[in-house]
Amino acid sequence: MGNTSSKPTIEADRAPGVEIRVRELDTAREPSGVPTGVIRALVLAAVMVTAGVFAGARVGAGWVPADDGTLSQSALRVMQGQLPHRDFAEIYTGGLSLIHALAFRAFGIALPSLRICVFLFFLSWVPVIYYIALRFTSAAGAGLVTLLAVAWSFPNYPAAMPSWYNLFFATFGAAALLRYLETRQARWLSVAGMCGGVSILIKVIGAYYIAGALLFLVFLEQSDGQREGRGQSPGEHESPTSNNAIPYVLFSAMGLGLFLATVIYELRARLGNAEFYQFVLPASVLVAVILLGERKARGAGTGERFRGLLRLMIPFAAGLLIPVIAFLVPYARSGALGQFVSGVTSSVAARSIGLGGVIRPVGFEKAIFALALAGLVAAAMYLREFQGKLVGASAGMALAAILVKATTSSAIVSGVWYSAAALTPLVVVLGAALVVAAQKRGRPITLRGQQVMLLISLAAMCSLVQYPFAAPIYLCYALPLTLLAGLAIVTTAKKRPGTYMLGAVAGFYLLFGVNVLVPDYVYELTHKVGPMDALRLERAGGLRVEFAANFSELVHLLQRHSPNGLMYAGNDCPELYFLSGLRNVTRDDSGASPAEVLKALQSDDLKLVVINESPFFPSGRMNPEIRAEVVRKFPESQTLGIFHVFWRP
Repeated sequence: MGNTSSKPTIEADRAPGVEIRVRELDTAREPSGVPTGVIRALVLAAVMVTAGVFAGARVGAGWVPADDGTLSQSALRVMQGQLPHRDFAEIYTGGLSLIHALAFRAFGIALPSLRICVFLFFLSWVPVIYYIALRFTSAAGAGLVTLLAVAWSFPNYPAAMPSWYNLFFATFGAAALLRYLETRQARWLSVAGMCGGVSILIKVIGAYYIAGALLFLVFLEQSDGQREGRGQSPGEHESPTSNNAIPYVLFSAMGLGLFLATVIYELRARLGNAEFYQFVLPASVLVAVILLGERKARGAGTGERFRGLLRLMIPFAAGLLIPVIAFLVPYARSGALGQFVSGVTSSVAARSIGLGGVIRPVGFEKAIFALALAGLVAAAMYLREFQGKLVGASAGMALAAILVKATTSSAIVSGVWYSAAALTPLVVVLGAALVVAAQKRGRPITLRGQQVMLLISLAAMCSLVQYPFAAPIYLCYALPLTLLAGLAIVTTAKKRPGTYMLGAVAGFYLLFGVNVLVPDYVYELTHKVGPMDALRLERAGGLRVEFAANFSELVHLLQRHSPNGLMYAGNDCPELYFLSGLRNVTRDDSGASPAEVLKALQSDDLKLVVINESPFFPSGRMNPEIRAEVVRKFPESQTLGIFHVFWRP
């Protein structure tokens, strides 16, 4: 058959002015005669090896003591049979501590075990990115986009942070929803729901993925009605919306209004220019797309539309509830459901207060950098002058020169960073415009249009991970979804066949991530990273940290002055409990209430107290009353680095 497929292809519907390319089946062959499936498999293998080696070499890098300490200490408590929120104060929902407890059992009780765990999840995430990218581009293009997503994500801070797992499960859910669009099998909706359930059990911001998925399902019910025509003839398709559908339309509008009001309410503590651009604008655009789409939802009554929506929502909700219910069974059996709920809500509130306002996201004033990037990409999509190998090679050389200059120019580094940090709202607006433009031409939404809407919905909502603490690394927790949405938009709207310029741009950002971003330790917030040395302690597992010698000496000092194995470590230093093997006298390893700490200090069993004089977050500084009590009851003291150790005989 030569270059033709051995199976019939399915004709894709097309919106006027939007080119939809029918994906080749795996039985098709490239011009070289090699089956497409083989090419894809080979590219994936190369991507997996490259990503695995690059990220694997950095698994032991990146050290924020409070992060590793909190995660490891919570996992250890769960491994010992305790339940988060019931037996100890958990900073997150609790599911991650269960996963990490299993990692301790599998790999040993040491800090690297948690990093091995998240690295294995990362390796399972890479082929899913590739799978999604293949829906929109060739194997080579999908491989390039996958490596780009890798370079701007996990290797920048390979600690086992919950937000990485949220990103991974949001991507898994996106793949399941894309698969549903192709097969229309309800089990894929359930899989997508399960991804949301697991994600929210890891950290409550998994709700952002769920919100994005629900917005998409509302849109899907609407767009499916346009595609199917609701059983009408072509002439009837142009008739006004049935009066019988008005109750559903009102219900939908009220629900969307409530969603938007909730987003604004959650941002109320710090809703400025930056928050409006990054979070309110994308959410508003998504709501507007769905409301505008109601003009094209013809003929179906309220009952039929509710049934269509429930056919989508019920499998998704069922999948979501399965992991949640399974996780809550031990709490229900022990009568601790109330403690779980109050513990989760109080930890979320406390963390928001502690982090809020420290670092703001990129606002409107930096959008010019993203617009410049979009303009370059648009030129490659639409202008004949930007096609061809010569222009692509010239652009590549110019970008390479900029990349070399970036190693010595902070202005260039900032400009490239801003172009990525301000990109998500712009991608959402452009994707929405693409969908609305197709609707205005009077044609039903195509499969490609639904795919674009899915990815911009998830990109918009998952970017909320940057609130209320938009440290640079928080962009990396969401940017891969924006890259996938951008890929879908470019390949859907592109008018010119040339890809050399687009490849040069993607290659530039890939090399920037590898050569500038990752080595620059973007996870650091307040200071440049100092010398990193292996920490020679049993539970450290050789992890490379700053001030390794100080930590080693400190841990040995703590162990000498706590004959009964009890200690209180204040001002956000949970890593000391884990590294020393000493037990906390309070329920909260990150920061107990003043009343609980004062009560613990009165106990004759407590012989040792540590105060972190330079906590990672200034809001964590010790209550003066507690400090005075420590000085009064613990007469002996010694200072090691930023830690002040107090003890008594």
